[in-house]
Amino acid sequence: MAGTPADIRGVVVEKATSLGAWADVIRDRFVPLQIAPHDASELAGSVHSRLIGHLQAAVVVSTPQTFTRTRRLASASGADLWALGLVEAGTGHLEQDGRACTVTTGDFALYDTSRPFTWSLAGDWKLRVYTWPRETITLADPECRRLTATVVRGSAGVGRLLSPMLTHLTQADAGLSAAGSARLADEVAELTITAALEAAHGGEDCQPGPERLRGIQVFIEEHLADPALTPQRIAQEFFISTRTLHRLFARHELTVNAWIKSRRLEACRRALVSPRSQHLSVTEVASRFGFSNPAFFSREFTAQYGVSPRRYRVLRRA
Repeated sequence: MAGTPADIRGVVVEKATSLGAWADVIRDRFVPLQIAPHDASELAGSVHSRLIGHLQAAVVVSTPQTFTRTRRLASASGADLWALGLVEAGTGHLEQDGRACTVTTGDFALYDTSRPFTWSLAGDWKLRVYTWPRETITLADPECRRLTATVVRGSAGVGRLLSPMLTHLTQADAGLSAAGSARLADEVAELTITAALEAAHGGEDCQPGPERLRGIQVFIEEHLADPALTPQRIAQEFFISTRTLHRLFARHELTVNAWIKSRRLEACRRALVSPRSQHLSVTEVASRFGFSNPAFFSREFTAQYGVSPRRYRVLRRA
């Protein structure tokens, strides 16, 4: 039977000595899964977990078995997770989204509980499991599907930097405020995504080529009048993370927000002297291209073109 959960220095400890009790522990701590032991030996398992903001860091230990998230279980769930499994001992085999990978000691892989997956764990295994509510992950669903079930080596690249941090999160209380814990949870999620992008694409998604940049710039140009034109919206449109988007612009010595602002200013400059906009006031022109604060628009326009928007219009009409 499952023991009563114990809370020791912020760590919740749950144990089970039967298949039914173990399934309950896994369901309550993570999501419902089908569990199939690999042999007839007595099943025992434990989960040590702690919360850092909206990130749960857990250490799972049990006998050889296979966890399956069926299509039925995935469709019935109301609280999906973005998850990272780091093998500390034994061997894990993860399948999801048409891919399969074998994860050995020190390495990890990502998976998404909103879709079917299978984790098969052999030997005297110990799995560190880090989970975030799926809605807190900024990646669009198609991009998530490209990152699952891919091994990230803990001894190389971003994985080498991330692994010690992940280990520390399950071992010690960071002593952070609630706001600090939330920020840390988000930063760790972004690092896991970066590590997976590097592993899945050899870094190409972290460093897209000039064709991708031009496509994004065309999209921005076509949506300058949209007040919801933000880095988050653009990243979703192109199935990349906001971090990847910012990194792409930085490679060309640009920033996303500065590019949007400069293109909106240029659109306003053209509109100010266009015959089709003669009936519009300067404030109305600015508002059409996302500038809701007239004073801010006037200041930015003057900095860009060396003259106020009203004076620019007068000079060009003279």
